[in-house]
Amino acid sequence: PRVPAASMASGGIVRLSMDVDDFISPSLACTVKPMQIEERRRENGNRQNTQSRVLKLEGLDTDDNAASMMPETGKVAKVTLNDCLACSGCVTSAETVLITQQSMSELMRAVSSMSPKDGRVAIVSVSPAVRAAMAVHFKMGLRETFERLTGLFHMLGCHHVVDTGVAGDLCLVQMAAEFVQRFRQNHGRMRAAENTLKLKTHAEDGGANDAGAAEPPPLPVLSSTCPGWICYAEKTQHAMLPYLSRVKSPQQIAGSLIKSAYAAAVGVERENVYHASLMPCYDKKLEASRDDFADADGGRDVDCVIAATEVLSLLQEREQSLFSYARAPCDTAPALSALSDSGDALCVAAPGASGGGAEHVFRCAAKELFGQELPDAPLEWKAGRNKDLRELTLQVDGEVVLRFAQAYGFRNIQNIVRRVKNGTCAYHYVELMACPAGCANGGGQPRPPPLEAPHRAALVEAALVGPDTARRRPEDNPLLRALYADDGFLRGGPLAEAAQQHLLTNYHARGEASDQQSSLTIKW
Repeated sequence: PRVPAASMASGGIVRLSMDVDDFISPSLACTVKPMQIEERRRENGNRQNTQSRVLKLEGLDTDDNAASMMPETGKVAKVTLNDCLACSGCVTSAETVLITQQSMSELMRAVSSMSPKDGRVAIVSVSPAVRAAMAVHFKMGLRETFERLTGLFHMLGCHHVVDTGVAGDLCLVQMAAEFVQRFRQNHGRMRAAENTLKLKTHAEDGGANDAGAAEPPPLPVLSSTCPGWICYAEKTQHAMLPYLSRVKSPQQIAGSLIKSAYAAAVGVERENVYHASLMPCYDKKLEASRDDFADADGGRDVDCVIAATEVLSLLQEREQSLFSYARAPCDTAPALSALSDSGDALCVAAPGASGGGAEHVFRCAAKELFGQELPDAPLEWKAGRNKDLRELTLQVDGEVVLRFAQAYGFRNIQNIVRRVKNGTCAYHYVELMACPAGCANGGGQPRPPPLEAPHRAALVEAALVGPDTARRRPEDNPLLRALYADDGFLRGGPLAEAAQQHLLTNYHARGEASDQQSSLTIKW
């Protein structure tokens, strides 16, 4: 069924369109209007006052001793992103949330009062997928697109514009290290299981065993860089949470680097750094609002998320195009853009607008686990039952030892979830994206002319590499080597404490699981 998808204008207005084919039907659970959010204090068991936030809904008295459900009038309130995350009654995606705190107008309001002289600085990080989509939209090269976007944000008052290249490289390295570790742990457990009877007998004779030891995270590893998929899993598919990769997305890794490493390096307080990101997806706004990505004082790693369509809306309101802004050199501070050593090229670590995670992890796993050095040529993915499902296998001595998949769109996601639940999923790693065709076709990407619509994702994918780009493995990025060095921000390497603290996150069950629901009644 077709359900409305929302887009954000530069002023924070939610615009609905009916051209998105979403497999998940809307829920009827969220049909009342939000009224006001009250701060209430209550006494807990330790006689200490705690504060809670109560969202009042039109037609529903939320007091515990309410004797009626008569409608009451009151001031209509804004629903915050945290309120959305705490609810399981949303329609299909975060795009329908009345978002006001993350918009182009909010970005402009925030940066208008900032100045490095006051110790405050505004930084914008740009997703490579957006850069490629904007290049296709305006029919210009990647480098020119990035430089004109830099000029645009400088004119708006932002002090630095970088891409998320270094953050993406870190994400790939961490994902590969995580998968190799989990694969070894699970196969070690399988070998140990062969001796279960012997261990049990030994324990009964007075010996000890490790039956009480913590179980390693299971296989398959399910990617976690898509916030739409994560929101779906947390709200309705709680059984999937142990399978999720704990590595943060490039957006959030960039936030950690900017708010922690960069701020400390230049002597700026974390709260004086304003970080906005330009992303291909509105669900990235929800991701940035998670409490997991905030400090104890509520300061967030990413303060504002802007979709590519919001930049286009601003240009349209001003009767301008990206050509209206002069090209500005790529900012080298903070050093977060994936530039070549000479600075002449934008470096690409792995193919794909969705980050290339599955392919990079596959290459690293083949080498680390089985000693197979794969050629630099594109890997041969095998088409699945539809264009958004692809498989990749590694054979050693005629035996399949690695089996990876890319599953994009909710039709494929639900099939993977079902297989994992019933124990028939043969994959070791699955890259999941809520949008069909992945981030190249993200809901926040520029809308193409009708004749180009069927080919938009392919055009964006093709634009990711070209004369302005150079292929470079993440491990060869000198900035990563500096970060992982003994005196670096992530000292000790991907599995050391510093990297685990700054680059990993956790996921939480929210709302009721949908194990007993049909696919047509999922509250998404």
